[in-house]
Amino acid sequence: MRIIAITSGGPGLAEKVHAALAAGAEVLVREGAIPEGIPFDKVLLHARMPGALEHAWAIHLSSDMDVAHWRRAFDGRLSASAHSVEEAHRKLHQGADDVILSPIFEARHGREAIGTSGLHGLIALGGVTPPRVPTCREAGAVGVAVLGGIWQARDGVTAAVTRYRQKAQMSAS
Repeated sequence: MRIIAITSGGPGLAEKVHAALAAGAEVLVREGAIPEGIPFDKVLLHARMPGALEHAWAIHLSSDMDVAHWRRAFDGRLSASAHSVEEAHRKLHQGADDVILSPIFEARHGREAIGTSGLHGLIALGGVTPPRVPTCREAGAVGVAVLGGIWQARDGVTAAVTRYRQKAQMSAS
């Protein structure tokens, strides 16, 4: 099961990204520009970042972006956000390699929590804590995406990623 750390800015971002990668997480960078020191050849870049199309091996699309258009323009790994199970499957059909579905456990930005039914083949985002990782896995999720649970962890990025990975491995047993 994949662990994807989605950046949320802040000081020391490059060091935190390197730590997350070293601990075994994938990283989705969604800043206004490619931050200095970020290994853009090893992270997913948000499509709206200047230079993403030219530098990225993997691009992530917001839910309002046209997957079919980007699939024609970009031959690397393409992921997309979705806010319903139907939308997620439509994006996969249009050519997305991965879809991050949210919010799963907690309502966000005026959207009700979706819950775990329908997660098969998708990546779960929204209220995913380490104890909830096995529930996502059992529902068929191929990964979980996390923001604050990794970047704001009191004991650091490496320890946080390790907690998520341990739960993902336990749930696979």
